[in-house]
Amino acid sequence: MYLIKIIITLLILFTEGAYSEEVDWQEKAADHIRLNIILFINIGIFTLILLFTFFRFNLLKKQNKHVYQESFKDTLTSVLNRKGFHSHLDNLTNKSGFLLIADIDNFKSINDRFGHHTGDKVLKRVANTLNLHIRNTDILGRYGGEEFIIFFPEQELQLVQAVSERLVKSIAELNVKDIAPELEKITISIGVDRGSVEKEKFELLFESADSLLYQAKNSGKNKVVLGFV
Repeated sequence: MYLIKIIITLLILFTEGAYSEEVDWQEKAADHIRLNIILFINIGIFTLILLFTFFRFNLLKKQNKHVYQESFKDTLTSVLNRKGFHSHLDNLTNKSGFLLIADIDNFKSINDRFGHHTGDKVLKRVANTLNLHIRNTDILGRYGGEEFIIFFPEQELQLVQAVSERLVKSIAELNVKDIAPELEKITISIGVDRGSVEKEKFELLFESADSLLYQAKNSGKNKVVLGFV
């Protein structure tokens, strides 16, 4: 009897120990699963934050680039403004060429007679026409008011003369009745000179071309005056 009691007691202890080990294993397995779930959730959150940051950075980069580019444009005519014009000159390797300054004839009287809204339409039409008749490598900008400026880099003399005269002719031949029925025509005067647009030399070249522009104005308008022939 005594032996049987000992055997029964050992069986009970063994069974309880085995059960206890099984419970411990199940709890450990459950803890491991919970830790894995928490880990995957954290990885997922981190990945989403990383993707959001990446796309946000790219969006801001594109927006900043757009704002930067737009700061170089004239808001009315969409050609380069003065800042944009000089920025493009700074990027040129060869800074020798021909500088053209064009001014719309009698623009003040157009504004006075037809209003500034019509004047704005005239500026847009002139800018579009100038842009249409130059090369992609030529640099066009609105320098202020009714004055436009073009730099022809590495251009042949005869070609610059021909382009300048074509610009005057093209503007004079524009049909502007859609802008204002009583507006008969638009004309421009142009001064062109040859030189360098390096920073220390630009002002001298500009003054020379501007002086030639006023010669064109004072000798009847609607013409080109060249400083290199």
